[in-house]
Amino acid sequence: MEKYYSRIEIFVLADDYAGMTKGFLAQHGVSYFIRLYRDQGEKTSILFDTGYDGKAVLHNMKLLGLDINEVDYIVLSHNHYDHANGLLYLLEKRTKKTAIPVIVGKGFFEKTITLKPMVRILNPDWPRNQAESLGAWFIETSEKLEIMPGVSVPGIVKYDERLEFEKEAPEYYIVGENGFKTDFLEHEIALVIESSRGLLVFAGCSHPGIASIVEKVVNLYGRKVYSVIGGMHLINADELRIKRTIQKLRELGVVKVFAGHCTGLKAEKAFLEVYGDDFVRIHTALQISI
Repeated sequence: MEKYYSRIEIFVLADDYAGMTKGFLAQHGVSYFIRLYRDQGEKTSILFDTGYDGKAVLHNMKLLGLDINEVDYIVLSHNHYDHANGLLYLLEKRTKKTAIPVIVGKGFFEKTITLKPMVRILNPDWPRNQAESLGAWFIETSEKLEIMPGVSVPGIVKYDERLEFEKEAPEYYIVGENGFKTDFLEHEIALVIESSRGLLVFAGCSHPGIASIVEKVVNLYGRKVYSVIGGMHLINADELRIKRTIQKLRELGVVKVFAGHCTGLKAEKAFLEVYGDDFVRIHTALQISI
């Protein structure tokens, strides 16, 4: 099977901004429907994250003419509710009775909380066994994992692997039997698709740092990254960090940036100033063809 695809379509099912398209719903979260075409006419569909509200995701899916039963694989970037809570509802709405692979980072099922601005549980509402009873086949990984030819997750980015300017002060904690420990979000994973133009990197929230993620991908795959797509986690970043992030992405050869969710207006403005027409602000119902 060839590694590259004749066409790649991306449909935004969930983002914090609804855009100007009538009838579509926004939510605090991320969900992308990715369809890969081969020259022979075969296609494969991947759901990257499921948002917080599965009902809104399914509503937008139907408006875009998509079907949850088309999905062959699900990738959950990390265990925060705004990226994974919608899974259970979407599984319930599948009429297919076959198991569906759900790829997650090792540590996804640990209980996590934040103390800011108040104590909150960050995990999705559903327990693992309930999702499994609806067909979820969880595959946990901390290393590079090929899902199918040309489609993979690059593994986790450990805290000590991150660029210095992206080692922000932790604000999350893992709750265990022996108390609390700092959560560096080391279980977060990206999705990489190898296109004829270069690598496409999908990031849910980029807690490890989008520049650190892209640098790892470039080193691991030995190819340039054509585009990054997703949340960049720069909403609370200062101007210096934003500047360094954009400079590093340029150095790494990133051609196009599609940013939304937790990127923040300051960072979006900075990306626009540097990337111009090669920067796109993600919104629900946005369709990207590569």
